[in-house]
Amino acid sequence: MAKKRKIFKRIILLVFVLPIIAALVWAALLLFSHGSPSDDYTHHLSVLTYNTHQMGMYEKAYQNRVIRFLQKQDADIICLQEVDVYKNEKYLTLPELRKALEKYPYTYFDFKIYNKRHQYGLAVFSKYPLSNKNTIRYSSRGNISDYCDVAVGKDTFRLFNNHLESNRLELKDLPDSIESNALKQSAQRISDKLESARKIRQVQANAIRAEIQQSPYPVIVAGDFNVTPLSYTYLKIRGGQLRDCFLATSWGRWGATVVKRHIGARIDYLLCSRELHPVETHIDHLNCSDHYPMTTMLGW
Repeated sequence: MAKKRKIFKRIILLVFVLPIIAALVWAALLLFSHGSPSDDYTHHLSVLTYNTHQMGMYEKAYQNRVIRFLQKQDADIICLQEVDVYKNEKYLTLPELRKALEKYPYTYFDFKIYNKRHQYGLAVFSKYPLSNKNTIRYSSRGNISDYCDVAVGKDTFRLFNNHLESNRLELKDLPDSIESNALKQSAQRISDKLESARKIRQVQANAIRAEIQQSPYPVIVAGDFNVTPLSYTYLKIRGGQLRDCFLATSWGRWGATVVKRHIGARIDYLLCSRELHPVETHIDHLNCSDHYPMTTMLGW
């Protein structure tokens, strides 16, 4: 009888407890940094990604906190999302933005919204030549991805800049009372928005992964995925080939890139092919946007 009990306990352990432990370890490896980087490399490249929240909310270049931050960082490549520039001289214009970051002679602007009033989309500023510029278009109101090739000396990398579908949750989605009907309606609205955005992001992630697989060069993937590392979107884009630069460059950090109501999550990413090695990654807690900028140093 005692022997049967031991066998039963082992079966319970194998069937129930060990899978839970394995799932917790897997989640921790995706959520908390756990790398031990070295810096024994001949070549280096610094890459910055930043969702600018409409480029500092229309501020002119001379007072624009986002632009001033970018000027001080002096990264080799800057990938921006939610770039918003206007035709009206009262607000930030595209020529002003170009002038403010003129130390980057190579640029790639890819606008999802382009009309008589303003342009809204993605931007890449680079100290190295850019070529083969392409857009990955989605049936989305304001989201887009693109890629281009970056020539760094004798080496070429394919750079992806992404702004994926947002959940578009707003204050009006919250219940206006604690009555059961109001709570149910609010829960349904939020559930519908989350499900709709999830389906759109899956399509976007599949499209990005397909382009990554076709790349003839090592890739660098940057941008706002609008989801955590436990999501299908992140796992699909990263695949089994790409390094997560944040996870690879420190131990035990949470790495929130967006904080709302005192809750932080990492939804902005820098990924790279195995041929590249993340040396250092940092997140600047800059209150110019609803996101924080992330910068990584790559070595090879």
